[in-house]
Amino acid sequence: MAENINNEELCREEKISELEILKQSVDEQKKLVKSYYEQLLTLKADFENYRKRIEKQKKEIYEEGKSSLIIELIDVYETVKIAKKMIEVAKNHESVQEGLHLIEKKLHEMLNSHKVDKIATIGEKFNPLLHDVVGVVEKDDIEDDMIIEEVKSGYKIGNKIIKPAMIKISKKAKKEETETN
Repeated sequence: MAENINNEELCREEKISELEILKQSVDEQKKLVKSYYEQLLTLKADFENYRKRIEKQKKEIYEEGKSSLIIELIDVYETVKIAKKMIEVAKNHESVQEGLHLIEKKLHEMLNSHKVDKIATIGEKFNPLLHDVVGVVEKDDIEDDMIIEEVKSGYKIGNKIIKPAMIKISKKAKKEETETN
């Protein structure tokens, strides 16, 4: 019987020892979970701060771009005012033409400085990504869908289309077949 009691005490001590090990393991896991939770909260706060900072930077960049464009437009506006004065005192059409040429030149320089390119049109094949068809002209001597007239120019920056060109294209005249019996 003494042996049974010793065995039971041994089993009890082993169980207590196992429970203590499990309790330590649970405590370690709780600490690990708490650590992960704190890291998660920190990351969440960091991400929120990052998002706010990016929004602020985006607004600042937009405002800088807008200001830059407005400065260029002011320059064109001033050129228009000069041209207007030239037209008002003009005794001939050459001054008017010169004033309009100044405006066109200033706008062309502005577009070039922003790497804005004109979309090719006349003599090109119609491309729905680059061109808007506003008219069709019947021509038998030109291949179908060839651009024969540019109504308004189109523009792009790199591969991005800013404004498609408005064009007229050619179509061969439809020949009506008549049956003779």
